[in-house]
Amino acid sequence: MLNYIWLGLIAIAIFVAVGRDVNEESCNRFRNNEPITLHTAPGAMKIAGPNHYSGTAFLTKSEMARFYGSDEAKGINGDTVFFAADLIQSQSNVRSGALALTLPANAPQIMVDAASAGGDATKIVGQYTLPFEGELRFTPPTVHFRILAKVTNDGILKVADTAVTLAIGLIGIMALWLGIMKIAEAAGLVLLLSKLVKPIMVRVFPDVPPDHPAMGAMVMNMAANFLGLSNAATPLGLKAMEELNKLNPVAGTATNAMCMFLTINTTALTLVPATVIAIRLTLGSTNPTDIIMPTFLATFVSLILGIFFTRFIQRFFPIKTTEGAQAS
Repeated sequence: MLNYIWLGLIAIAIFVAVGRDVNEESCNRFRNNEPITLHTAPGAMKIAGPNHYSGTAFLTKSEMARFYGSDEAKGINGDTVFFAADLIQSQSNVRSGALALTLPANAPQIMVDAASAGGDATKIVGQYTLPFEGELRFTPPTVHFRILAKVTNDGILKVADTAVTLAIGLIGIMALWLGIMKIAEAAGLVLLLSKLVKPIMVRVFPDVPPDHPAMGAMVMNMAANFLGLSNAATPLGLKAMEELNKLNPVAGTATNAMCMFLTINTTALTLVPATVIAIRLTLGSTNPTDIIMPTFLATFVSLILGIFFTRFIQRFFPIKTTEGAQAS
């Protein structure tokens, strides 16, 4: 089920990204292949090398409004935006070439978006012509389907790569902890915990007979979760639900015992959070096991509150059978 949820979220993200990109394309938001006019003050551009000049260029708010529209120009603070400019003259024509603009803090958002689409949100690189002294006709780079590219490259693909890297890094520590827990299970520690918990379980699940197979499966599931054996706890939890369903008088409706077990399994009192320890170790934590006590306290509180509120709901909002009688 969780896989379908993730697939749905990915599909929604792609759908929304395509919709926004189509809207930008239809209104030609970035004015692709059209030049905007920049200005340079006399002597502002200094020689920085062969055919290379650096200095300051500026864009007026009125030109910004003319080129991109008044809505895009509203976000500009002040009447003028100054850019650090690097100009590389063409070998064949000294009045044209490449121009790189470093975006200041008050740069218009549309230019920041265009720069981000090129991979660097602080710099926008395009072509220029020099029709008159002190005036630059700057053609920004073309931008197409930037949001979809960001979703796929920075979102889906990057997260997928991170997931694989993290998973590989977890192999060693997970193998160690699961091995330790398996030894504890083989030594009878899980069975011992089950015996200690069983008297409490009888009071928490009054509708389940003490000798019913569901009781044993639930106890083993909780003991496995307590020791961080999440892989072993999953089949035990499914088995417990299967056995609880045999006591269900109303098919298709969760019983009080089922709801309580789901709450306990979700809050899961945990002594050894093996997965969290492994992640902290992978990310360079100097003391990855110091999470043990905070985790135990947090899960203990969540368990108590979960049981309390579940019992509260069961008491004041009882399940009704198909005949209209209230179930206990």
